[in-house]
Amino acid sequence: MSNPSPTRLTVTQWLIIAIAAIGFLFDTYELLMTPLVGVPAIAELLKLPPNHPTVMDWMGRMLWITALCGGTFGLLGGWLIDRFGRKKILAASIFMYAFSPFAAAFASSLTAFIFFRCTTFIGVCVEFIAAITWLAELFPDKRRKEIVLGSTQAFASLGGVLVTAVSLWMTTHASSLPLLPISEAFNQHAPWRYLLITGLIPAIPIALMLPFVPESQVWRERRAAGTLKRPSFGALFSPELRRVTLVTAALSACAYAAAFGALQITTRSIVPGLPELAQERKELKPLRAEAAGLNAQVSAIMPAFEQSLAAVPGLEELAGKRAKTRIAQRAARKADNKELLGSLGKQFAGYDAELDKLATPEAKKVVIDREKLLKALGDNREKQEPFTDNISKRGDVVQLSQETGGLTGRIILAGLLLTAIPRGRMLRLFLLPGVFLFAGTYFQLYHVGGAAFALGIFFCGLLVVAQFSYFGEYLPKVFPVHLRGTGGSFATNVGGRMIGTSAAILSTNIIAPMLNPNPTFDQYAMAAGITGTVVLAIAFALSFLLPEPKDEEIAQSNASAPSTADTTR
Repeated sequence: MSNPSPTRLTVTQWLIIAIAAIGFLFDTYELLMTPLVGVPAIAELLKLPPNHPTVMDWMGRMLWITALCGGTFGLLGGWLIDRFGRKKILAASIFMYAFSPFAAAFASSLTAFIFFRCTTFIGVCVEFIAAITWLAELFPDKRRKEIVLGSTQAFASLGGVLVTAVSLWMTTHASSLPLLPISEAFNQHAPWRYLLITGLIPAIPIALMLPFVPESQVWRERRAAGTLKRPSFGALFSPELRRVTLVTAALSACAYAAAFGALQITTRSIVPGLPELAQERKELKPLRAEAAGLNAQVSAIMPAFEQSLAAVPGLEELAGKRAKTRIAQRAARKADNKELLGSLGKQFAGYDAELDKLATPEAKKVVIDREKLLKALGDNREKQEPFTDNISKRGDVVQLSQETGGLTGRIILAGLLLTAIPRGRMLRLFLLPGVFLFAGTYFQLYHVGGAAFALGIFFCGLLVVAQFSYFGEYLPKVFPVHLRGTGGSFATNVGGRMIGTSAAILSTNIIAPMLNPNPTFDQYAMAAGITGTVVLAIAFALSFLLPEPKDEEIAQSNASAPSTADTTR
């Protein structure tokens, strides 16, 4: 018997949709903060210049650590979704990823900063699975379910655009924002700290709306009746579910591998090699060689500097004040603000007198020698700016093409979900063209550059990001009610976020060095093309093993039959 035509959406249903849309938008927003705040935060917390090799090393480590934590604890979160309810864990996950960046904004150590970035990633990993499971069960009408899942997930692609816009605003206006209550050893107007604070935003509307939306009815009723089986990881590998568990995890890994092994490294590691940026590369080469030498000198002096800070009480705060004044002097000099420059000069003279009283001659020499090196690095960065700005602008164009393509892909997928196309065939509509487009974009269009490369990235983003929405709609259909969170989490978090994201290391640290021991942008482009093409080809082959979801009504009636085994009484 078919479901009756759905009535208009109720106020409660609109609230459900709003919560899901906010959740999807901000999980992307929170994740994409990482490349925006990572380098400046690590540099400030380690008291190193942003382009120092140690900063870059820690940035890479943080990406790996957060992905590992997100995948591991995200799997546990999936089990909690099935054990304690969709709404409750959804709320907890959103609050976790909202309050974690807020806490990270006040970090005074690298350990604390990385810890809260890990908890942010964990919250995001759990939220996605909780939200799609919750939505799938709150909208029993098939057509409406497809519309709701497809349209709300499209908001995820707006998260990247929003966080980029907010970051630009923070960079421009940070100096006029209220002083942050942190130690004077740090920059109390650091833009990265203000950007992290904005991560708290989703907690406010979610907290206001949650009391007015229900828990999943099917989950609640079966739990109350004692017919809800207890979730277990082992059940995912039972004969009935083993195939769908392994295939969906492998396909999710391939989708994330294409994203992280190709698309996510494009702006940083590939765009600077485009033909139209040849002059910029030529001018930057000697400047970067000079910066490398200066950074080596900074590394050599840092142990003595850290020892002096530990030995002389108050020196760390004074060194922080001097550093902030130096930065302000550089900005005033660039703006030709002579009045401000004079005022800052007097302020710095006072700090010189304070340094004479506070520090021993040896400690004073270390502080001043380090400041001279940092000034030289700052001068070097100013010389690089005209060329790096051109590269950044080109990167922004390519990034916007990717984000626009991703949003378009989600919209197209939302439309396709309303058709009668079998789900395996629908996935192949994105996989097969992707095999050829990734090869063409990174092997050919990269060497053409310009609009052609940006267009190629647009379509690559379209074909990959659409797959994320595809799995958001598919996964709740192929796992039984008591395993929807656990099964969806295994596919997305273990397959995608743990295994798939490691493709970034595969491309940059394994394939590119195999092509050239000292890889250039050309080798990174080749590595990205190889990774993207191969994983999508593997996914295309695996898609033929993907089980077609059972008819919705049959699945619901079978699932509602009382079970006598393994129940929660």
